[in-house]
Amino acid sequence: MAGPKRGLFSGLSGLFSFGGGNAAVGLSIGSSSIKLVELQRSGKSWKLLHFGTVQLTEDVIVNHEIINQLAVNESIKTLINQLRLKSKNVCISLSGTAVIIKRMSMDIPNTKDLQDQIFWEAEQYLPFDASEVVMDFQILSRSKEGRTDILLVAVKKSILEVYMSCVEAAGLVPKFVDVDFFALQNVFEANYPSNPSEAVALVDIGASSTKLVISHAGIPVFTKESLIGGTNLTTEIQRQLNLSFTDAESLKIGGVGGGLPQEVSDLMHIMSENFAGEIKKSIDFYNASSSGAPVSYILLAGGSSKIPGLPKVVEDHAGLPTQVLNPFNSITFDPAIFTNEYVAAIGPVAAVPIGLALRAGSS
Repeated sequence: MAGPKRGLFSGLSGLFSFGGGNAAVGLSIGSSSIKLVELQRSGKSWKLLHFGTVQLTEDVIVNHEIINQLAVNESIKTLINQLRLKSKNVCISLSGTAVIIKRMSMDIPNTKDLQDQIFWEAEQYLPFDASEVVMDFQILSRSKEGRTDILLVAVKKSILEVYMSCVEAAGLVPKFVDVDFFALQNVFEANYPSNPSEAVALVDIGASSTKLVISHAGIPVFTKESLIGGTNLTTEIQRQLNLSFTDAESLKIGGVGGGLPQEVSDLMHIMSENFAGEIKKSIDFYNASSSGAPVSYILLAGGSSKIPGLPKVVEDHAGLPTQVLNPFNSITFDPAIFTNEYVAAIGPVAAVPIGLALRAGSS
């Protein structure tokens, strides 16, 4: 039986460095939309060159698995035609139950045996057969005695192959594969000052799930994905107001930007409390089970982070300062092409694809 393969993430090392080419592309394939970002190097920093997004119907991607490959291919092609990319090399990401992230501490006296020992140890944490996965790892620290702290990532080979083939069929070259959690950390590291004495919770509230990563000293020390997202709110609006899913989604998005019926406003507040409760539960678990630095503040991203009043609700529940993550604190843009209002509007949903583009530009 074939063993697990390495090479999923093109090496996790260098995730936060800024080497590589002049243009960098990040492609985020989510359950409700596909987002594409192209950045261009500007001195020692990066500048937004292109951003585009296309919506998907609810049956195209289910539980992070691509069900309708043709729809994904065509959507990516639509973005490529709209944006006229300078580079075809992209970084994509995976998430969901097909991805396993595990921090391990092992005694490995001889580094020549490092990979074999890590993969042998990792098999006990996999919910599927080791022959079905691709694995990669990064050494976080190593003592003189050989005690090695490792971050392991594994993904089901079948899921990875479908994502790769969809991207290739659309005319792009998937040079790097990452994880949404690490993309969040990447965009945070690029835009916010680092303080080694504090940890920060980065939360992406997407359509089908909420992803939380706690970052401390440049390391993702805790990750958690919960199956609660913006689609839950859309479904409730659909049920309460007896609307189609499409009409409910349109009402929700329109309500985020302005006036909305009281019933929808009430549902948004209830969903905000649900999000806040889930975030607090995850942070409480981290604080109780980790000896690392406590979380100092929370940054929100993702489409549902734009729900009116959500940061305040999260702040009240978690007892921590909370704001929406701004991926354009340090990443610049041409005001003749992108208005301040447009950049502010896309910021929350652009966070993950920008983090992926930064990964593509780091190698």
